[in-house]
Amino acid sequence: MRSPTNVQKDKKMKFKILRSTFIEGLKSVQNIVASKGSLPILQNVLLEANGKELKMTTTDLDISIKSSVECEVVEHGVSTLPVKLLFNSISKVAEGIVEVEIDARESASITAGSARFKIAGLPESDFPRLPQSDDTYAYEIESQIFKEMLRKTSYAASQDDTRRTLKGVLMSFREMKLTMVATDGRRLALVEKEMEFPSSEERDIVLPSKAVQELQRALGGEGKIKVMVQKSQICFALGNMKIYSKLMDDAYPNYVQVIPKSCSESITVDRQLLLNALERASVMTMDEAHSTKLIFENNRLTVTSAANEIGSASDEVPIKFGGEKLEIMFNPGYVMDPLKAIDDDEIRIELNNGHSPAVIKCSIPFLYVLMPLRTS
Repeated sequence: MRSPTNVQKDKKMKFKILRSTFIEGLKSVQNIVASKGSLPILQNVLLEANGKELKMTTTDLDISIKSSVECEVVEHGVSTLPVKLLFNSISKVAEGIVEVEIDARESASITAGSARFKIAGLPESDFPRLPQSDDTYAYEIESQIFKEMLRKTSYAASQDDTRRTLKGVLMSFREMKLTMVATDGRRLALVEKEMEFPSSEERDIVLPSKAVQELQRALGGEGKIKVMVQKSQICFALGNMKIYSKLMDDAYPNYVQVIPKSCSESITVDRQLLLNALERASVMTMDEAHSTKLIFENNRLTVTSAANEIGSASDEVPIKFGGEKLEIMFNPGYVMDPLKAIDDDEIRIELNNGHSPAVIKCSIPFLYVLMPLRTS
């Protein structure tokens, strides 16, 4: 029979938490965790019960997410449990109080109503240490604005693993504004927002694509996001959540040189009408011939596409344009992407001829540069 002292040693941590609160916390941190193939400890969530909160942390070594939720801490302590298994177990029980007790052998006993679970964990000493960002300057921007800036640019980032830097999104803090840029070499999206920060904090950073995805998932609602940069890593603090990410080492290409300095022609068009016409025309585009022709003439835009032995499609959209006839070929998806991200009723398309880049603009500090397809 064990002595009371040994029983106390066996009890490592214990907390009680509302199921929905537990689920929301786990949901916010579990996305970066690989289901298999990674080190066992990287499949676990670090649980820290202290005071009146439960802190949950996951990492894949490139990106880490920490979230805190309210709970009743019976015995404070630290441990790690498999996050996917923990989430799946808690998601199956009815709403109510969930009791979690983890002993010194890292074995968790979970009680929720009539349900009982036993889950084996790993020591917290195995979990990678997170970088600290407490003494770093923090840029501040409205959370919703930051999310919109990512939405208006990130789709233009490269999907090619061999073009590592272009898979990221440039964040340039210069001249009292944040400029966000993404490009894959065939198109470029740029958006700006005025900000206040010391001139000593001017810098350019390249945010990896995985961090962009997690931010888009986490951002939204009221409040501000704090952005803290320290050497080769960045931290985003939003509400009760922090997202840490390594930064990309390579310098971002000089994107300014691909933006046309001037354009001789300007066309105004209803954004939704153009998007609808492109969607209809793109039905006929095939993988081997993914192109749509835009013909600007006499205040009318004709959108056409054709595929050999398949068929063709054509649609017309009213525009404001009184110049000479212009014909230009584009990948229709590349034209539709910014139209889906812009909220304005009308947009402006600027170009010089059918062989030079086109620039799409709207009422906010946004532009989109698109290279035309070559015609045979």
